[in-house]
Amino acid sequence: MDVNNSPTPLDAKALFDIVNDKSSSVLPELAWPEGDVTLDADNNTVIWELSDYGNLTITLSRSENEWVAMTPIAPMTSIKEQATLNEILLRQGLILPLASIGITDIGGHAYYVAYGQLFGDSKLESLCAELHATAGAAMEVAGLIQEHFS
Repeated sequence: MDVNNSPTPLDAKALFDIVNDKSSSVLPELAWPEGDVTLDADNNTVIWELSDYGNLTITLSRSENEWVAMTPIAPMTSIKEQATLNEILLRQGLILPLASIGITDIGGHAYYVAYGQLFGDSKLESLCAELHATAGAAMEVAGLIQEHFS
């Protein structure tokens, strides 16, 4: 199966199957993040509990035209100086490779999140790299928050 040259882009179920098939010869050289992987088929989302990033939870969701990797970093209410942090994050955004920092509602509460977006027909290598980049950015920002803002 040549998933990167197939006429139909991958969905979350196909990606989940590839990541969990330890005997697969489909791009065995990819270093997917270590951890537990589950599928939320109703939302076309693969969920990683990343043991190699401090048990960080990251989702990779597939919509019609894109993949979105996202992980919560911290609730906004836990930040003492939000305006200062926001300015630092906006200025630092250029040095966080392949990831962005934003604010979104999760469970009715505003959270800082790390996220990355890719085209829906992105290759497996790009999806794998995006997971690492988003998780790495989240860890970097969480460290900044812990050191200076909580």
